[in-house]
Amino acid sequence: MMDPILAERVRTSRLLGADPSLVLHGGGNTSAKGEVTDLLGRRIEVIWVKGSGWDLGSIEAPGLPALDLNRLRELRGLNSLTDEEMVREVRKCLLNPSAPNPSVETLLHAFLPHRFIDHSHADAILAISNCEAGEETCNSIFGDRVAYLPFIMPGFPLAKAVADAVDANPEVEGVLLHHHGLFSFGDSGEESLQRHFDLVALASAHYQTSLDASRAASAAPTLSAADFTAELRGLLAELGGTGPLVLETRAQPWILAALNHDHAKDILLTPPLTPDHALRTKNLPCWIDQTDAASMRAVLEAYAKDYRAYFERGQASRGQRVMLDPMPRVLLVPGYGLIGVGGNAKAAAIAADLAEHTILTKTAMASVSPYQGLHELDLFDMEYWSLEQAKLGGKRPAELEGQVAVITGGGGAIGEGIARVLLDAGAAVALLDWNLEAADAAAQRLGGTTMTCKADVTDEASMQNAIEQVCARFGGLDILIPNAGVAHVASLQELTSEDWERVVAVNQTGVLNTLKVGADILRRQARGGAIVLVSSKNVLAPGASFGAYSASKAGAHQLAKVAALELACENISVNMVCPDAVFRHGDNPSGLWATVGPDRARSRGIDEAALENFYHQRNLLQTEITASDVGQAVLFFAARRTPTTGASLPVDGGVASAFPR
Repeated sequence: MMDPILAERVRTSRLLGADPSLVLHGGGNTSAKGEVTDLLGRRIEVIWVKGSGWDLGSIEAPGLPALDLNRLRELRGLNSLTDEEMVREVRKCLLNPSAPNPSVETLLHAFLPHRFIDHSHADAILAISNCEAGEETCNSIFGDRVAYLPFIMPGFPLAKAVADAVDANPEVEGVLLHHHGLFSFGDSGEESLQRHFDLVALASAHYQTSLDASRAASAAPTLSAADFTAELRGLLAELGGTGPLVLETRAQPWILAALNHDHAKDILLTPPLTPDHALRTKNLPCWIDQTDAASMRAVLEAYAKDYRAYFERGQASRGQRVMLDPMPRVLLVPGYGLIGVGGNAKAAAIAADLAEHTILTKTAMASVSPYQGLHELDLFDMEYWSLEQAKLGGKRPAELEGQVAVITGGGGAIGEGIARVLLDAGAAVALLDWNLEAADAAAQRLGGTTMTCKADVTDEASMQNAIEQVCARFGGLDILIPNAGVAHVASLQELTSEDWERVVAVNQTGVLNTLKVGADILRRQARGGAIVLVSSKNVLAPGASFGAYSASKAGAHQLAKVAALELACENISVNMVCPDAVFRHGDNPSGLWATVGPDRARSRGIDEAALENFYHQRNLLQTEITASDVGQAVLFFAARRTPTTGASLPVDGGVASAFPR
């Protein structure tokens, strides 16, 4: 049974974490103090503190590991403690050695006497604090309800400074840390949380009129993702010397209006609201007002030059560091919106979320008081914090980290199976399908970084629209998988022109349209890429009464070979996988087999229920061919594990009649 104090802490932590204007993406932290009984029957005073990697909005008891409170408090008597020593000593105090690392602010929570403590980076608190008259404004709003401290890096010195401030003012309800956020306390979780909400509400009221006006502002876009994001994404990877980066766009009307403001650059090209954000957004955003490739290159090169100079100044003052890549993580593009940049889709979304809150807060405060960010050395200290530097190189990226895969026919069984494999390999995935309901259902089952688009592969304009949506969401693409297909059963004598043309339109012309539209993005990115056609065993071993399918698949197969010839000079590989008899992926049945299954069973004189087993026994390995098997074959080519193009890989268990001749 969960300790009642811990249960209250879980409940109230979730309430704090539910408001994105208070807490974003694992930010903030909470704690509670109580007692537990150990295996020897002794009562031990403990503190439960949010663990690393947990989000307050969904936190559960394991996300609040227990630590020996008295042992933590003994550390206050030290004169100094490095960050590395602090992390080591705090971990020693865990009751469960396998628990997640406690918050870096664990000592701050432990040194305070209060039972419950809540901490957030509330937009409103940062808005009134991060301005030229910040100290006077905060004093006029809160008076002696809180203690005030200038910015101090998280760690042992901050913990001691907060404890000393509260010792000197024991009646305060919280501590306001300029450029950092708010701590509130209470004897109960409800009291601490309500104090937090009340203090934030006072801050919000100070600029609410301006905030409402900023939200209500509106402007229309003048650019689309198709205009420039492919080139931009390629430049970011080239100039940053990184692997592919994912982009995420935010283009609400109020964001477009903020970027059109007469003094937008003065307001927005300023340091982040709190140095914590620098870990995700770097020290400054990048402004792009010309979106031709040459202009964007010049802007990014200038940004990189300035960033290197910032790094060198910081290193000269703070000592040796390992420089991160010099490309921006937030791009501001008038007429288009803001773009978050990250090594994967999650990181890009976090950067975009932080930038969205930052733009709103800075714009709203602009008419109240000029914004004042922290000195760049404070930002450098956070961005190049030793605890963060220690992580560099410690985690090997996933094989397809930062890459974007587009799958046509994404709502079908094979499409979903391929998507599952590529997602697990680290890619972001776009499922394109004329049946958007099927694609949405597949995306819901898949989870992860998956988007869906309605697309008719037989219509080039529809494909262009879908790829533009992908560029708006992810910035471009790296892996293109033409997979959409339909089947029809009829002998050549019975095959109508209408049915022939319908099958060819999807299976062959659809591949042509997909290749044309997708390859255009890959070319514009100038970073190479991989195209993997989902072909068929029927290309080499056609079936009777299956002429339209077999011929159209053979035509698509030949198109892919031509594409391999034409795109090799762009460092784009084109390969084919040739599956046979894939009946489903989990609960997603194959639409093709729903169409042809009854006829295939009749032609073999077997019951339809026995059809799957028949195909399992037919291949040389006598095995089931799954959509995941097809996905693994696609992954081999998509990851370019070998320098191969123009190749065909059977995924059929061994069908002798389909052996290449």
